[in-house]
Amino acid sequence: MTTKRPRTTISFDDDEYEELKEWADSEYRTIPQLVLVFVKKALEERRERNAQDSQAVPVASTTVKPTATAKAKRGKASKGAS
Repeated sequence: MTTKRPRTTISFDDDEYEELKEWADSEYRTIPQLVLVFVKKALEERRERNAQDSQAVPVASTTVKPTATAKAKRGKASKGAS
């Protein structure tokens, strides 16, 4: 039976595929089932972050480019820290 759900294809390096296969086998899942769990969890976390961001107080957006002096000071500070 075919499904009408959207599909995608992912390619893995051999070593990554083997590691995913071992992980999936340990949870009695197929690799696609395991990857689906990862994607659903990532989407859930993204939605939560976006919800938190939308509740935050908006701050005026300004772009400040560092001056040449500021860049030079940063360069000296990082060299001195080494």
